[in-house]
Amino acid sequence: MMNVQSKKKQNLLLKSLIESDFLLLSQNSSNSSRSVGAIKRTKTDSLSFLDPVESTKTVKQLIRLLQFLKKQKSNFLHIVVNNKQHLDLLNTFFETSKINVPILIKESLPTNVLPTNTLQMLMLLNEPINNKETAFKRLFDKNIFLVNKINSRLEKNNWGTYKIFNELNDFKKIIFLLIVIHQTLNTK
Repeated sequence: MMNVQSKKKQNLLLKSLIESDFLLLSQNSSNSSRSVGAIKRTKTDSLSFLDPVESTKTVKQLIRLLQFLKKQKSNFLHIVVNNKQHLDLLNTFFETSKINVPILIKESLPTNVLPTNTLQMLMLLNEPINNKETAFKRLFDKNIFLVNKINSRLEKNNWGTYKIFNELNDFKKIIFLLIVIHQTLNTK
């Protein structure tokens, strides 16, 4: 049975998803995705509305991964983003915020090797991975086993990664994601 406080948090998360436009996709998305709930088309534009239950579930998975990362004595978060504006925004935000988890934000996959007892998580923001088999072998060699992707590509094989089906071309969505990361890593 869900307690009242947990129910309030769940409602707050859903409300935040709606207010941040996190449930909207502006690009043409295929109906074959179970994440797309409805599509509204006009002569010039197409707007897709993501399934709120599916989106809430995947954001909660991200929150749980971040909570798990935070609980480890030795931890590290890698964020890969190829958009220069988003890269600058992320760097500025994390430079000024006080987060106890070390974070490295780059435009490419991590190349540094950390001690084997360090739990590492990788977040790929709209970043396509070319030659996935080789890329994941490199990640596993660097002891990066937790991977969360956020993109709007339909993929047949997620290669054992967590995925949030969404596009991050809107600053409101990036800011929402930053707040989720910050709140999760800073709460006790």
